[in-house]
Amino acid sequence: MAETYFGEKCDFNPGDYITSHYRMEKTLGEGSFGLVLKVLDIRDNKPYAMKILPLWKRTNDEKPELVQRFKMEFDTGRIDSPYLVHSLDYNSVKGNPCIVMEFCQKGNLYNLVEKGVPNYERISTQILYGLQALHRSGKVHRDLKPENILVKSDGKVALSDFGTAGAIASIPLWKRILNKVDIFGTFAYMAPEQTRPKKANATVLPTTDIFSFGVVLYEILFRELPYGKLDGESDLQPYIDKAVAGLWNRDILRHFPHLRHWEPVLAGCLEPDYEKRYQNVDEVLAHIPQRREHQQDVAPARVFDYNTDLRRGVVLKVMQGEEHGTRYNLNDFLHEGVYLVSAGRLNSRYKNNINIRDFNTTYISRRHFTLEYHPTENNWFLRDGQWDDEKSSWTNSLNGTYINSREVKALDGAELKAGDIISIGEVKLRVEGV
Repeated sequence: MAETYFGEKCDFNPGDYITSHYRMEKTLGEGSFGLVLKVLDIRDNKPYAMKILPLWKRTNDEKPELVQRFKMEFDTGRIDSPYLVHSLDYNSVKGNPCIVMEFCQKGNLYNLVEKGVPNYERISTQILYGLQALHRSGKVHRDLKPENILVKSDGKVALSDFGTAGAIASIPLWKRILNKVDIFGTFAYMAPEQTRPKKANATVLPTTDIFSFGVVLYEILFRELPYGKLDGESDLQPYIDKAVAGLWNRDILRHFPHLRHWEPVLAGCLEPDYEKRYQNVDEVLAHIPQRREHQQDVAPARVFDYNTDLRRGVVLKVMQGEEHGTRYNLNDFLHEGVYLVSAGRLNSRYKNNINIRDFNTTYISRRHFTLEYHPTENNWFLRDGQWDDEKSSWTNSLNGTYINSREVKALDGAELKAGDIISIGEVKLRVEGV
C-alpha cells in the first residue's frame, strides 16, 4: 500500500518557535517546491537555514515523488565537499518534511557579483569543484543558476538546491506555461536536450550541468544571458531556438577584450550537441584561465570512499533513483558457466537479475542493459540492450545507456572501472569494489 502524506499549512512569523529549539528569524524564499527560513538554534545560538517541503500545496499524486526527491536532496547535502551546502538534519514540521542546513550569510552569486569585479577564475573553479563532487557521487544538479550558488561566511561559493528542483524539469514545457509555473529562471540555464519534450528526461548526464555552468559563467562575465533577453513568455521560444542552434552572442567579446581568454571555456560548455560539449568537469577545469595561480585558494574535491580494486568483484550502488542506497553485488548473479547479468525496468512480464524501480517515468526499458563477465581477464563489460530469445535478436534500449557522459553501444560495450557512473534515465549507479 502506498504511503500517505499529510502536511498542514506552515505560516510562521519572526519569533515563532518552529520546533522546541528552532526559532524563526525571517523568510529567505518561498515557492511551490520549497519554503526556506532563516532559523536560530537556541542550543548553540547559531543561525541555520531550514527548507520545508510544502506538501499542503501539492496534490496527493505528487507527494510521494516529491518526498522521495526531498530525502535524496538531504542525502546529497551530506556529500563531503566544501563547495556544497551541507545538510545537517532531516525532520518534519506539521507533517511536512524539512531539512536543516548551513546558513550562507553572504547571499548568492548575484550578491557577490554586484559588489564589484569578482575573481572569475576562483569563483568558476569553486563552482566546478562543487559539480565534480556531485557527479562523482552519481548526482546531476539539473538546476544550476546563480540563485542556487550561495556564498559561505569564508567567501567560498557552494551549490545548493540539488533535489526537488529536478521535479520542475520533469514537468512538460506546455504544462509549465499553462500552469504559470515560474520557469524562466530555470529555462535560461537549461541545456538544449532538456527542452525537447520527448527526450528531456531520457537520460540526465553531467553534460547537462556543464551547459548550465556555461550560461552562469557568461552571465557573470557580461551581466546578460547568452541567447538574448528572457523577460516573459514571448521570449521563451526564441531563446530556446538560439540555444539549440548554438547562437550565443560571441560579438560581445569585441566589447570586452580583456575577457577574450574565456572564449574557449564558453564555447566548450555552450556547445548545443551534448556529445561534442565538454564531457566532464576535468575538461572544463583544464581550460579555466590562470587556474594555477588560484590553486592555493581552492582545494579540489575529495576522493570518494569506494574500493578501487575490482578484482574481487563489482558492486553497483544506486546513487540516484527510487532505490538510492541499494547495492547489487554482481558476484551474486554468477553461476557455473553463467556470466551474464541482465538489468532493466521492474515489471511483471519480464524478470531481470537487477530489477530497477522507476515508476515515475517510462524511460527505462524492460531489457535495458547487459553486464558481461570475462573470467579469463577477470573484468566486466557493459552493453546496451539484451538478447531477446523470442525474436532471436539483440534488442537495444529505447533511450540508451551511458557511462559517465558517453553512450555505450551494444556492439562495442565498455569495460567497467571503479568510480564509473552508469546512467539510465534519472537513475545513476556507481561502480564500486566489494
